[in-house]
Amino acid sequence: MDFRQIEYFIAVIEQGSVSGAAKNLKMTQPPLSAAISKLEQDLGVKLLKRTSRGVIPTQAGMFFFERATRLLNERNRLKEDVNLIGEGLVGEIRVGVEPMVVIELIGQVMAEFIRSSPNVRVTLEDQHPTSMIASLEAGKIDLACVPFGQESFAKIISESYHVVTALSIDLKIVVPPSRADEVHEGGKGWGRWILPYPIPAFRGMPEAVESNLKDDPTFRSIYVSTPQTAIPLVAAGIGVAPVTERMARGIPDVAVIDPPEWLEPMRCSVLWRKGAELTPLMNRWLEATALVSEKRWGLHK
Repeated sequence: MDFRQIEYFIAVIEQGSVSGAAKNLKMTQPPLSAAISKLEQDLGVKLLKRTSRGVIPTQAGMFFFERATRLLNERNRLKEDVNLIGEGLVGEIRVGVEPMVVIELIGQVMAEFIRSSPNVRVTLEDQHPTSMIASLEAGKIDLACVPFGQESFAKIISESYHVVTALSIDLKIVVPPSRADEVHEGGKGWGRWILPYPIPAFRGMPEAVESNLKDDPTFRSIYVSTPQTAIPLVAAGIGVAPVTERMARGIPDVAVIDPPEWLEPMRCSVLWRKGAELTPLMNRWLEATALVSEKRWGLHK
């Protein structure tokens, strides 16, 4: 039994005769009759009763007709769904995101992605970059969005993951308002800096600050989980911290100033595991990321 036989049988029932079905199917009657006979042989039961006015289904034939119709409808829906998945229009995508990237990029990427793929389920998992790598390896997420450029990756990351660097974001320094007018050449003399924890797999702000201020006798550091965590500590007068301007926007208890020249912009990148399938949904996410980057900064590479 195959779908062709089922389609022929349904056509015969709908037309009420083999001749009428053959005409509708644009085929001659003998091969259609042979196909129906073969179907009855395969099933071991009579499906049609011949009458002077055509054919009518037997009890088994009516049961088969109802179930076969549902089967064909399900086949057609399956075909449509598979095609939609192939085009990246349905399904699910799981993306690991770091809080800094959420603030700077993910909201706009989500809006663009949903606009082009409104029926896709998107799961965002707020994770530390190290956890994202573990999740990629375990297949728990499809993509990871991290606040680092490829030049900051450890060798094992560069060798194991595909990377698309999405955009570059200038960093600022937040300081207590009472210190906003202070001038410290090369960033030296600020005293205590509040920095995100260093991450072995990625070199970023902490390493840059530590390296450039190692000869500053006033330099001290406090490590926190994220740059956002540093802002209330700065507001309390504990120290200064590198953040993006968007993070500090609208917070009255800190002042935002330009950073020393050595503090390079933050890069945002999207990673996926080498050897893993780049699905249509993943590709659509990358396209949305590129579009947002080009609109905002024109720095997509």
